[in-house]
Amino acid sequence: MSDLKKILELALSFERSGQEFYKSNMEKVKQVLARETFMYLMEMESSHVEFIKKMIEKLKTDETINIEATGEKDEIFKERLKSQALSSNTYSNDLADLSILRMAYLIEKDFVEYYGKASEKIEDDRAKKLLTTLRVWEEGHMELLKRLMERIYEKNALDLGFYPF
Repeated sequence: MSDLKKILELALSFERSGQEFYKSNMEKVKQVLARETFMYLMEMESSHVEFIKKMIEKLKTDETINIEATGEKDEIFKERLKSQALSSNTYSNDLADLSILRMAYLIEKDFVEYYGKASEKIEDDRAKKLLTTLRVWEEGHMELLKRLMERIYEKNALDLGFYPF
């Protein structure tokens, strides 16, 4: 299980970095909904940090890893996100927010890819399930950010000729 420990230690570092990203950029975004999303994602990354720390501790004591992690509240937040209106920020503020949102999206995408590739390297079924659970959580975060960016594109009638996802 030392491979899993290494994977989780790196994941712990990533999750802490993600948490710090949301914390440091929360006040930079002008859209109220973006700030609320960053607050939510900062809290989720914090819960991932705690979850991963517990898994690492269990590995140290050879305790059986219980992968029955509690699900995230993404569905509740996604529903709220759909119903909430964007604030009437200026075009330039929305463009600045899109840059930060895009970075957040790419961070989450990196997490998804990391957990996906790590789960392919691990043979233990319980470890695979753990990494798959983490990947699914991060996919939910990507989806939240994607929807928010799409709404800003639509609000400003931005037609980039492609979606940058």
